Amino acid sequence: MVPNFHWKGLMLLLGFSPLPAVGPDMDPGPADQAVKITIIYDNYQGKKNLETDWGFACAVECRGEKLLFDAGQKEALYRRNAELLRVRPEAYPALFISHLHGDHTGGMAWILDSNPAIMCYLPSDFALTLKSMGRLPAKCLSISEPVWLFGPFYSTGDDFDKFSEQGLVIKTEDGGVLITGCGHPGVVEMVTKTKEELGIELHTVIGGLHLLRTSDEDVKKIAEELKQLGIRRICPTHCTGDRVIELMKVSFGEGYIAGGTGTEIVIK
Repeated sequence: MVPNFHWKGLMLLLGFSPLPAVGPDMDPGPADQAVKITIIYDNYQGKKNLETDWGFACAVECRGEKLLFDAGQKEALYRRNAELLRVRPEAYPALFISHLHGDHTGGMAWILDSNPAIMCYLPSDFALTLKSMGRLPAKCLSISEPVWLFGPFYSTGDDFDKFSEQGLVIKTEDGGVLITGCGHPGVVEMVTKTKEELGIELHTVIGGLHLLRTSDEDVKKIAEELKQLGIRRICPTHCTGDRVIELMKVSFGEGYIAGGTGTEIVIK
């Protein structure tokens, strides 16, 4: 088990200065305030010309800023899908990795080869693991606590009781969007931390929710808790589970968004 260090001390250990915990106030920015998410890797089908496989990755754009989120499991498959979607790593200034599992990190080598200057935002335990293996990217920040990254992008931090995983938060004019890799810490816990520690009221959740072994009754409770926390739209995919996805679809109605490789989601 990798020890969980305080994020500021760990960042200094890795040779980086800590990021500010609170970002700037929302400025007008580009005219297009929409959050645009393109799913590159998923075990559900979106576009028929793209391949599916267990794992998750997407590209995110908002207010003129963009980043890559996770990197799927198989490098070749990630690369093929990315190329078909015209997602070029060299055009993205940052890579955000949610957690260290192989179905979220497989395409990292290709991304780093394509763009050696890319900034990698890594959960603290993954950064320690890569450092011990001598494979730490040239430019990276290790993150444990909730923090502003750049532009509209924030991290929930990876300091949760159940599991070390960070979620990506995109701040919008009326709240924010949360993207999860697997949601191992619990989606309610991740939404709550975003609200309490980043001060961002979320309205949308997208990504894996890891509820495969959760009973129908508990799934319904989770859906109600999310709605009470202000979540109006949800795109449960990857490791959420077919049965759970159907329950979420019923619960959120018109607020449900289908996932799958190639799916393009625009949140206005």
